[in-house]
Amino acid sequence: MHRWHALHDAWWRLAAQPQPRSLPDVLAASVLETGSVAYGAVVHLRNAAYDRGWLEQARLPVPVISVGNVTVGGAGKTACVELIAKKLIARGRRVAVLSRGYGGLRRTHWLRCDGGRLSVDGDAGAAADGLADEPQLLARHLEGTPVVVGARRDRTGALACGWFAPDALLLDDGFQHRRLWRDCEIVLVQARMPFGGWALLPRGPMREPLASLARAHVIIVTKADEALERLAAMNERLRSLNHEAALVSAVHEAVGLFEARSGQPQSVRRLEGLRVGLVSSIGDPLGFEATVNGLQAAVLWHRSFPDHHRYSAADVAALQEHVNRTRPDAVVTTEKDWVRLRSWIVDRGSWIAPFWVMEVRMKILTGEAELDARLAALRAR
Repeated sequence: MHRWHALHDAWWRLAAQPQPRSLPDVLAASVLETGSVAYGAVVHLRNAAYDRGWLEQARLPVPVISVGNVTVGGAGKTACVELIAKKLIARGRRVAVLSRGYGGLRRTHWLRCDGGRLSVDGDAGAAADGLADEPQLLARHLEGTPVVVGARRDRTGALACGWFAPDALLLDDGFQHRRLWRDCEIVLVQARMPFGGWALLPRGPMREPLASLARAHVIIVTKADEALERLAAMNERLRSLNHEAALVSAVHEAVGLFEARSGQPQSVRRLEGLRVGLVSSIGDPLGFEATVNGLQAAVLWHRSFPDHHRYSAADVAALQEHVNRTRPDAVVTTEKDWVRLRSWIVDRGSWIAPFWVMEVRMKILTGEAELDARLAALRAR
């Protein structure tokens, strides 16, 4: 497992380097660039097949809103899905969320939280062990809203329509899932992304070239507070790629903490002046670290694992030993990580420092009226 962590970290360091300098990095980049050429050709052919109607898209009887991105993780997609769902619900829409459930069991299932209790396939007593973190988090935040999980979103969408009779479907991480027709395509772009984009997989973190943004109806520049000085230039670049999309900017805002064992809520102001350790396995660990630093905490260390990492007993034992040795004032993790860490932290004896979970929500800075207008324009079929 440690070898996998090292490989992942080495890949990400190389992926973010447009011009590698050391000889090993140059050689690795050359190999990966060969893979990127092949990957790019497949992406181009697949998109062309859908654009020209050679591959058919399934249509469902209700409007489909997709939230996705052009990179591998880190854009803040889960918080955006939650925000869009709440906007639709506030308009009186009956929403169901469709999720691939990356990192969890592959079987099709559905989740819903009623009265604070999470049920799996309608069973409130069922264990959620092995289920993906993002669908659980969405179900807990969207009380009463079903989250249907499965790799084929055209099929789970049809199931959701039969089971729950929604009048809107929200497709989580759907930009590349072109098998399903969507009525509104919302695409997230990180504010820190270079204006020309990074390299395509596997050389870089791009799932598609930036030119694919021409398909979007709404483009949201996320984590805009991390690069406010380049926001105007970013919007100009995005407008050159898509003349008609609504352009929105947003930030991810820490709205609260809760104590891991008791669930006791805490103000984020509790972090001010504290020496803290961080634990995360998310797409943008640097963004998490920046959020904690912005709350005036001093980050002593950050144990960062690959996105959607499934924690083991060895991971938790090593973490506990590190906490005992460094003695931070608190350990802070993300809500997504808490879904996978909860049983370990609660069941693994005493910790020398309190364990806190940070709650983060998306907040729109600009373009909210345009986003709301696009959602309002969706009509039931």
